[in-house]
Amino acid sequence: MHDTQPSRKTRSDKTKQNILSAAESIFSQLGLYGARIDEIASAAGVNKRMIYEYFGNKEELYKTILDRVYRRLSEYEEEFFSCADITDVCTAIHSIVRLYFTFLSENPSYVRMLMWENLNMGQFFDSMNMSDSRNPIKNALHSILARGQSQGVFRESIDEKQFLMTLFACPFNYFSNQYTMRRIMGSELTDASEIENRISFTSELLLAYLKE
Repeated sequence: MHDTQPSRKTRSDKTKQNILSAAESIFSQLGLYGARIDEIASAAGVNKRMIYEYFGNKEELYKTILDRVYRRLSEYEEEFFSCADITDVCTAIHSIVRLYFTFLSENPSYVRMLMWENLNMGQFFDSMNMSDSRNPIKNALHSILARGQSQGVFRESIDEKQFLMTLFACPFNYFSNQYTMRRIMGSELTDASEIENRISFTSELLLAYLKE
Protein backbone atom coordinates (compact mmCIF):
# COMPACT_ATOMS: atom_id res chain seq x y z
CA MET A 1 0.00 0.00 0.00
CA HIS A 2 2.76 2.39 1.00
CA ASP A 3 4.68 1.67 -2.23
CA THR A 4 1.83 2.88 -4.46
CA GLN A 5 1.77 6.39 -2.99
CA PRO A 6 4.74 7.86 -4.89
CA SER A 7 3.49 6.46 -8.18
CA ARG A 8 0.06 8.05 -7.64
CA LYS A 9 1.68 11.41 -6.95
CA THR A 10 3.90 11.01 -10.00
CA ARG A 11 0.87 10.27 -12.17
CA SER A 12 -0.99 13.23 -10.70
CA ASP A 13 1.94 15.58 -11.36
CA LYS A 14 2.30 14.28 -14.90
CA THR A 15 -1.41 14.77 -15.53
CA LYS A 16 -1.24 18.35 -14.29
CA GLN A 17 1.79 19.07 -16.47
CA ASN A 18 0.07 17.58 -19.51
CA ILE A 19 -2.96 19.80 -18.87
CA LEU A 20 -0.80 22.90 -18.38
CA SER A 21 1.19 22.26 -21.56
CA ALA A 22 -1.94 21.66 -23.62
CA ALA A 23 -3.72 24.67 -22.09
CA GLU A 24 -0.76 26.98 -22.74
CA SER A 25 -0.65 25.94 -26.38
CA ILE A 26 -4.40 26.30 -26.94
CA PHE A 27 -4.96 29.47 -24.89
CA SER A 28 -2.02 31.16 -26.63
CA GLN A 29 -3.55 30.29 -30.00
CA LEU A 30 -7.24 30.93 -29.28
CA GLY A 31 -7.43 33.07 -26.13
CA LEU A 32 -9.73 32.47 -23.19
CA TYR A 33 -12.99 32.77 -25.09
CA GLY A 34 -11.93 30.80 -28.15
CA ALA A 35 -10.47 27.86 -26.25
CA ARG A 36 -12.66 24.93 -25.19
CA ILE A 37 -12.12 22.64 -22.21
CA ASP A 38 -12.93 19.62 -24.40
CA GLU A 39 -10.14 20.60 -26.78
CA ILE A 40 -7.64 21.10 -23.95
CA ALA A 41 -8.58 17.75 -22.40
CA SER A 42 -8.18 15.98 -25.75
CA ALA A 43 -4.76 17.57 -26.36
CA ALA A 44 -3.66 16.65 -22.82
CA GLY A 45 -4.97 13.09 -23.16
CA VAL A 46 -7.15 13.37 -20.05
CA ASN A 47 -10.81 13.34 -19.12
CA LYS A 48 -12.07 16.92 -18.84
CA ARG A 49 -13.27 16.09 -15.33
CA MET A 50 -9.59 16.12 -14.29
CA ILE A 51 -9.23 19.74 -15.46
CA TYR A 52 -12.13 20.83 -13.26
CA GLU A 53 -10.75 18.80 -10.38
CA TYR A 54 -7.29 20.38 -10.56
CA PHE A 55 -8.12 23.91 -11.70
CA GLY A 56 -11.79 24.59 -10.97
CA ASN A 57 -12.93 26.11 -14.27
CA LYS A 58 -11.67 27.44 -17.59
CA GLU A 59 -11.09 30.97 -16.28
CA GLU A 60 -8.96 29.72 -13.37
CA LEU A 61 -6.97 27.52 -15.73
CA TYR A 62 -6.40 30.53 -18.01
CA LYS A 63 -5.18 32.59 -15.05
CA THR A 64 -2.84 29.75 -14.08
CA ILE A 65 -1.35 29.76 -17.59
CA LEU A 66 -1.03 33.55 -17.62
CA ASP A 67 0.81 33.39 -14.30
CA ARG A 68 2.95 30.51 -15.62
CA VAL A 69 4.20 32.39 -18.70
CA TYR A 70 4.70 35.61 -16.77
CA ARG A 71 6.61 33.80 -14.02
CA ARG A 72 8.84 32.35 -16.74
CA LEU A 73 9.81 35.89 -17.71
CA SER A 74 10.39 36.84 -14.07
CA GLU A 75 12.71 33.87 -13.63
CA TYR A 76 14.53 34.79 -16.84
CA GLU A 77 14.91 38.35 -15.61
CA GLU A 78 17.07 37.07 -12.76
CA GLU A 79 19.87 37.25 -15.33
CA PHE A 80 19.19 40.95 -15.76
CA PHE A 81 20.30 41.73 -12.26
CA SER A 82 23.84 40.68 -13.13
CA CYS A 83 23.71 43.31 -15.87
CA ALA A 84 23.24 45.98 -13.20
CA ASP A 85 26.77 45.19 -11.99
CA ILE A 86 28.43 45.57 -15.40
CA THR A 87 30.89 48.45 -15.12
CA ASP A 88 30.30 49.72 -18.66
CA VAL A 89 26.74 51.04 -18.56
CA CYS A 90 26.42 50.98 -22.36
CA THR A 91 27.30 47.29 -22.38
CA ALA A 92 24.73 46.76 -19.61
CA ILE A 93 21.95 48.31 -21.72
CA HIS A 94 22.96 46.26 -24.76
CA SER A 95 22.97 43.07 -22.65
CA ILE A 96 19.46 43.75 -21.35
CA VAL A 97 18.14 44.37 -24.86
CA ARG A 98 19.69 41.07 -25.99
CA LEU A 99 18.15 39.20 -23.06
CA TYR A 100 14.65 40.43 -23.91
CA PHE A 101 14.98 39.50 -27.58
CA THR A 102 16.33 36.09 -26.63
CA PHE A 103 13.52 35.40 -24.16
CA LEU A 104 10.77 36.41 -26.59
CA SER A 105 12.37 34.41 -29.39
CA GLU A 106 12.36 31.30 -27.19
CA ASN A 107 8.88 31.87 -25.68
CA PRO A 108 6.33 32.57 -28.42
CA SER A 109 3.42 31.59 -26.15
CA TYR A 110 4.36 34.47 -23.81
CA VAL A 111 3.98 36.91 -26.70
CA ARG A 112 0.61 35.51 -27.73
CA MET A 113 -0.75 35.31 -24.17
CA LEU A 114 0.13 38.96 -23.59
CA MET A 115 -1.54 39.91 -26.86
CA TRP A 116 -4.73 38.15 -25.75
CA GLU A 117 -4.54 39.80 -22.34
CA ASN A 118 -4.34 43.20 -24.02
CA LEU A 119 -7.38 42.34 -26.15
CA ASN A 120 -9.13 41.52 -22.86
CA MET A 121 -8.10 44.99 -21.61
CA GLY A 122 -5.80 43.53 -18.97
CA GLN A 123 -8.65 42.26 -16.79
CA PHE A 124 -6.78 39.23 -15.47
CA PHE A 125 -3.48 41.07 -15.28
CA ASP A 126 -5.12 43.51 -12.87
CA SER A 127 -6.97 40.91 -10.81
CA MET A 128 -3.75 38.92 -10.30
CA ASN A 129 -1.70 42.00 -9.29
CA MET A 130 0.92 41.08 -11.87
CA SER A 131 2.18 44.63 -12.40
CA ASP A 132 4.24 44.37 -9.21
CA SER A 133 6.29 41.56 -10.75
CA ARG A 134 8.10 44.09 -12.93
CA ASN A 135 9.39 46.16 -10.01
CA PRO A 136 12.74 44.30 -9.62
CA ILE A 137 13.76 44.91 -13.24
CA LYS A 138 12.56 48.52 -13.04
CA ASN A 139 14.76 49.00 -9.97
CA ALA A 140 17.75 47.34 -11.68
CA LEU A 141 17.37 49.60 -14.71
CA HIS A 142 17.07 52.65 -12.47
CA SER A 143 20.40 51.67 -10.91
CA ILE A 144 22.09 51.39 -14.33
CA LEU A 145 20.71 54.72 -15.50
CA ALA A 146 21.71 56.47 -12.27
CA ARG A 147 25.23 55.05 -12.50
CA GLY A 148 25.51 56.16 -16.11
CA GLN A 149 24.49 59.66 -15.09
CA SER A 150 26.97 59.75 -12.21
CA GLN A 151 29.73 58.67 -14.62
CA GLY A 152 28.77 61.42 -17.07
CA VAL A 153 27.98 58.83 -19.77
CA PHE A 154 24.20 59.40 -19.73
CA ARG A 155 22.52 62.78 -19.74
CA GLU A 156 20.87 64.14 -16.63
CA SER A 157 17.35 64.59 -18.05
CA ILE A 158 16.16 61.01 -18.64
CA ASP A 159 12.46 60.17 -18.70
CA GLU A 160 12.67 56.73 -17.12
CA LYS A 161 9.06 55.85 -17.82
CA GLN A 162 9.39 56.58 -21.53
CA PHE A 163 12.72 54.78 -21.67
CA LEU A 164 11.26 51.66 -20.00
CA MET A 165 8.21 51.61 -22.26
CA THR A 166 10.45 51.80 -25.33
CA LEU A 167 12.79 49.12 -23.97
CA PHE A 168 9.86 46.76 -23.33
CA ALA A 169 7.98 47.63 -26.52
CA CYS A 170 10.72 47.28 -29.14
CA PRO A 171 11.46 43.58 -28.58
CA PHE A 172 7.79 42.71 -28.00
CA ASN A 173 6.63 44.53 -31.12
CA TYR A 174 9.25 42.71 -33.18
CA PHE A 175 7.75 39.32 -32.32
CA SER A 176 4.07 40.27 -31.97
CA ASN A 177 4.05 41.79 -35.48
CA GLN A 178 6.48 39.39 -37.15
CA TYR A 179 3.93 37.79 -39.49
CA THR A 180 2.77 41.03 -41.10
CA MET A 181 6.16 42.74 -40.92
CA ARG A 182 7.99 39.91 -42.67
CA ARG A 183 5.65 40.32 -45.63
CA ILE A 184 6.13 44.09 -45.68
CA MET A 185 9.91 43.84 -45.30
CA GLY A 186 10.31 40.77 -47.48
CA SER A 187 12.52 38.96 -44.98
CA GLU A 188 12.19 36.18 -42.41
CA LEU A 189 12.34 38.02 -39.09
CA THR A 190 12.93 34.86 -37.07
CA ASP A 191 16.31 34.30 -38.75
CA ALA A 192 19.18 34.67 -36.29
CA SER A 193 20.86 37.33 -38.46
CA GLU A 194 17.66 39.42 -38.58
CA ILE A 195 17.22 39.22 -34.80
CA GLU A 196 20.87 40.15 -34.29
CA ASN A 197 20.48 43.20 -36.52
CA ARG A 198 17.39 44.27 -34.60
CA ILE A 199 19.18 43.85 -31.26
CA SER A 200 22.00 46.09 -32.45
CA PHE A 201 19.63 48.72 -33.86
CA THR A 202 17.44 48.79 -30.74
CA SER A 203 20.49 49.10 -28.48
CA GLU A 204 21.88 51.97 -30.55
CA LEU A 205 18.47 53.68 -30.55
CA LEU A 206 18.17 53.52 -26.77
CA LEU A 207 21.75 54.57 -26.17
CA ALA A 208 21.38 57.51 -28.55
CA TYR A 209 18.54 58.77 -26.35
CA LEU A 210 20.48 58.20 -23.12
CA LYS A 211 23.61 59.93 -24.39
CA GLU A 212 21.92 62.78 -26.31
